Amino acid sequence: LFMRYVKIILHEYKDKVPTDIKEKLSKITDFKDLVQIENTGTISLFAKPSDSTIHLPLDAYKAIQALSQFPEYGLDKSHQTHDKNNMIINDNTYRDFVEHVILKGETPVEYFREILLHEVMHICGSGGSSALAEGFNELKTRELASKYGLETSCCGYPKETKIAFELQQIFGKEICDKLAFSQLKERFTILREELGEEAVSLYADVYANMEHQFRPYMNKNYPGVAGIKEKCDTYDKIDYSKVYDSLNQYKKQKEENKSLSKKKGFVNQITLNFLIGFSISIFFLLSLILF
Repeated sequence: LFMRYVKIILHEYKDKVPTDIKEKLSKITDFKDLVQIENTGTISLFAKPSDSTIHLPLDAYKAIQALSQFPEYGLDKSHQTHDKNNMIINDNTYRDFVEHVILKGETPVEYFREILLHEVMHICGSGGSSALAEGFNELKTRELASKYGLETSCCGYPKETKIAFELQQIFGKEICDKLAFSQLKERFTILREELGEEAVSLYADVYANMEHQFRPYMNKNYPGVAGIKEKCDTYDKIDYSKVYDSLNQYKKQKEENKSLSKKKGFVNQITLNFLIGFSISIFFLLSLILF
């Protein structure tokens, strides 16, 4: 799957993936060596783009073994977290994903498979670690999964994904594809050149407010069975209300500017029509006088 996902991502985002990463990935002949199972101190998978490795946590085996003792474990083997209509944006959380793992009776391998695409996106150069970068990475993961029928949980970083989607509605998909595969300074340059300083200010404001809320969650490890509940509880505390205030204010200002522009255009048209009519009248009067 690792190799297949890399090929699909490089095909889909061929103009966005950094050249050095494309060259590095093209030289890899055996992707199996890049998947490592180890004691990471957490139940979550993570990627290291620096050496193109993906790390599968031993604690996940312990956690799923504990979950398998629940009476609900495996009650609904066909359980899904989404359908084709809500694959990109939904109300899933990590808590919903845990419930899904229990009801479906997932093995550690099945659990890993549902998160793998998100991590391979990181390996291919999509940003991570910051709240907004993770949101864009998950948004692009879901879009890719939807387009190519790939497996993914559609539960990762739900709050961040919704904000990334909001920005995509404002900036446009093409620009957000570029942002997803760029470093922070490059993102500001892209926005400045494509959309201007207002877009840069919005991105900077959203980024800073998200980081303030996101850091306590991201900086923790979530080991073993206890880590499941702690991860759910910590994530629930994230409050992005200030971010939505900024987004709504930006959209409101844009609408007001658009409305003002229409009014100016209307007034200019009336003025132009008046001048044309006045010129015709003067010409008509002069014609009568002279002839």
